[in-house]
Amino acid sequence: MSDEEIIHLIHKYRSGTLTEAEELAFFSWYAEVEADPFHRILQQAGEVDYVPASPAFLSAMEERLQHKPTVVRKMPFLRRAAAAAAIVVLGAAGWWALKTHNRPLQPPVAAKVNDVQPGKNGAVLTLANGQVIALDSTGNGVIANQNGTTVTLNNGSLSYNADKAAAVSYNMIHTPNARQFKLVLPDGTTVWLNAGSSLKYPTAFTGRERIVAINGEAFFDVAKDAGHPFVVEVANQMKIQVLGTQFNINSYTDESQIKATLIQGSIRVNKGATAVVLQPGQQAQVDDGITVNSHINTAQVTAWKDGVFNFDDLGVEAVMRQLARWYDIEVVYEQGIPPTRFYGEIGRNLSLAQVLEGLKLSGVHFRIEGKRLIVLP
Repeated sequence: MSDEEIIHLIHKYRSGTLTEAEELAFFSWYAEVEADPFHRILQQAGEVDYVPASPAFLSAMEERLQHKPTVVRKMPFLRRAAAAAAIVVLGAAGWWALKTHNRPLQPPVAAKVNDVQPGKNGAVLTLANGQVIALDSTGNGVIANQNGTTVTLNNGSLSYNADKAAAVSYNMIHTPNARQFKLVLPDGTTVWLNAGSSLKYPTAFTGRERIVAINGEAFFDVAKDAGHPFVVEVANQMKIQVLGTQFNINSYTDESQIKATLIQGSIRVNKGATAVVLQPGQQAQVDDGITVNSHINTAQVTAWKDGVFNFDDLGVEAVMRQLARWYDIEVVYEQGIPPTRFYGEIGRNLSLAQVLEGLKLSGVHFRIEGKRLIVLP
């Protein structure tokens, strides 16, 4: 929007005459704008007493929203919460989101005493000969040579380069809780591993099929090779067959189902004698059989890969499982599990205490005791 349009909306806001559409546009713009341009426009509008950090300005906007009925449309306003966390609260019910996509959030200078820092890039690589390499503490460069395959670490990403005569051996990469990692397989397929996951794969693909095995959660961007289908064996329970595509697999043992979500291309999901072919945007939910869900928020499924928690319409247990893996904590419910559902996004680069500040806006409260997160009634 132009400066003139914003000035017009500011005056209408101050006079209480904003329409719903104008109110949504104004608060959406306010949530995205930096402080300096906002202050400049306020001066032009004659509103020099109201600046982005002003408690009076924030309080006035919050008061205006809190006297509106609960809404499901997004209507954000800025609110201070936990040092570096600029949380955007959406609506009177505590619908909130943290805008981290366009500009990274700076971490706090010092963590709170009762706090847990977020996870980071890192993994443990086990070579075919049994050698174990902690990738967190290994510098860039060639870290192994295996039967004609060179393994290189570069800025937190692992890659394999196999010559034509390379013999096949198998590596295992494991991301403990509070770690995530990216690697490029010998065929050019890129795999992102979420916390608490492992991938077994060959150092060279030489057979008719390109076969890997996954436990936990991973996002695959498979290199196209029509003559050599890519096969993912999932938690010793099912197989996924692809040629070239992008998809996410969630097979954590503490989840009720294995979920394969297709982002791009086509995949065949096999469970025993049952097989289904997914189209983009569909998810196969696998337990005793296979159920296909065509109404999936794919951005939520892959948010972890992009450095974001997406808690849209998730219950307390589902959210706590994600936090437990990323912060490597134990979650304890002091008096049962609250029935609350959360909505919105928040950056995975924040400390646990900062994330909890956002969750508290929905009425659930917490206490951190070392590596234990206590969910209060």
